[in-house]
Amino acid sequence: MRRTGLRFAPPLLAPEMLPDLGWLLARAFGPSPGSGSTVEPAAAQRAIDLAHRLGLAARIAARTGRAELSAELGEAAETLQAERRATAAGDLRLEAAVRAIAAAAAAARIPIGFLKYAALELSGALTPGSRGASDIDVLAPAGREEELRDALAAAGFALCDSPGYEHQLAAQIHPRFGAVEVHRMILGVRLRGGSGDRRSATLDALLESGLAVPCPALPGTVVLPSPEVLAAHAAVHGLGQHGFEPAAYPALRTFADLIDLGWGGPAGRDHAARVGPWLAEDLAAAELAALVDLCAELAAGTARPDGDGPSSLLLRHALAGRLDPAYAEALKLSLLAPRPSERTPTVRKLAALAAALWPSAAQLDAIYGRPASRWGRLGRRLFRPVDLLRRAARSAANARELGRR
Repeated sequence: MRRTGLRFAPPLLAPEMLPDLGWLLARAFGPSPGSGSTVEPAAAQRAIDLAHRLGLAARIAARTGRAELSAELGEAAETLQAERRATAAGDLRLEAAVRAIAAAAAAARIPIGFLKYAALELSGALTPGSRGASDIDVLAPAGREEELRDALAAAGFALCDSPGYEHQLAAQIHPRFGAVEVHRMILGVRLRGGSGDRRSATLDALLESGLAVPCPALPGTVVLPSPEVLAAHAAVHGLGQHGFEPAAYPALRTFADLIDLGWGGPAGRDHAARVGPWLAEDLAAAELAALVDLCAELAAGTARPDGDGPSSLLLRHALAGRLDPAYAEALKLSLLAPRPSERTPTVRKLAALAAALWPSAAQLDAIYGRPASRWGRLGRRLFRPVDLLRRAARSAANARELGRR
């Protein structure tokens, strides 16, 4: 079943935040200060705090000169520069991880494709130090996912005590390079959209469709998805898969990636029209149109978080999801809401409910902390359904409060 409208209904933001948010969005996405942009925050320290909370501090520092930031923020601007330096340092580790992953795949003669951050970085779409990542995502050929996992394990990427997902294996961790996730498919990007074929794109499908380009800078056979595929994945991953989970994946990163891929310019609508059929099962046409409009408005410096149009609602959802605890809590009621999946809606809902009721030991420890004994973990498992009901009641209370507001 295809979606038909915008899935989010965010609350209004505190009026005192709006001038600072206007400055922040202009510096993170809009024209450079030298192009005539003269916005200034109402309170420099609050604007900086918002930049950190929204994950835009490094991007702002990467796009704006030190002199301009100092003129607008004073000495406090240095905290944004420090965030950019930290992001750039983390990116060096991620680049080393990419090389180690490619080398392990080459030694095992397994062709691979990189996704998300790694693909954006390797394709030259990112300004240095503007965007970090928590892991590297790599796409394996169909049927060779476990073979790639084992090759990475032999190269020092240890297997994690956590479950995988239908579209990817459990994460693997290297003591120096960090985490890697081996993907089976690009979930929600359905290259045969409209034909009745619901299958998400695989590495083989990308190669067969001419939607991947070689990456000769790395050893072995490495490809990168085309910009259209990267944009489609960013959209469905940010809104369809994690739209209701702002703490897990910020929607503002989705907007940034799409703008870096060209959606903020005149060709944005053509790009969206190309990928629209691929995403139609998981993103409504109204959502995709709002996303295109918002990227154009952000790039032009005209986006309005206080507006009432679809693009403003989408922007306000991204902001409120990180800034309004009541809204973030209310979104947790969406456990069974539609999300990209290869499964039928009923099977997906049952799987989501089972995962919530019976998390893995590692997930249980992440939620409640490591217990003193195995009996403590058993007690937490027995308590888990009661805790979910308690959390659902709290989320419902927050949703009612938002309704009154």
